[in-house]
Amino acid sequence: MTNTQASPWLLLIPQLPAKPAYLRVKVWRRLQAIGAAPLKNAVHALPNREDTRALFEELHREITENGGEALILEARLVGGMGDAELRGVFDAARDADYEELAREARALCEGEYVAAADVGRLRKRLNEVAAIDFSVRMVGRRHRPPSPRRTAALTNIPM
Repeated sequence: MTNTQASPWLLLIPQLPAKPAYLRVKVWRRLQAIGAAPLKNAVHALPNREDTRALFEELHREITENGGEALILEARLVGGMGDAELRGVFDAARDADYEELAREARALCEGEYVAAADVGRLRKRLNEVAAIDFSVRMVGRRHRPPSPRRTAALTNIPM
């Protein structure tokens, strides 16, 4: 029986050279910045979409240009971890990001003066987090409303 349904996930499996050491840090930071969820050791996942595929392809190019190797796979989870659990990994990471933003916003509001640069920095970070918040944009999934923590984090940032 052939399954013609699109695979919901993209996986990146990099193999990095021991040197230069900075490449490992750079790749790890990029994976964090694009919102990739770690599965096992060096396997990272993103929802299978055009924009996320482009992010993995760009990182793939960077890895190979620096002497490493990488695979990008389309995948369906069939054992060990299900789609809901993987979505939960994404959700937990973004919840932590939103909670940190809310803490920073509350601390900022406690001061006597709120600098425009600080508000701008929080806005920029909020936009960065929202761009990698895949929970409401999963391919082939019903949209779900933001969690109460996300709503609180978003409404507590001074604008």
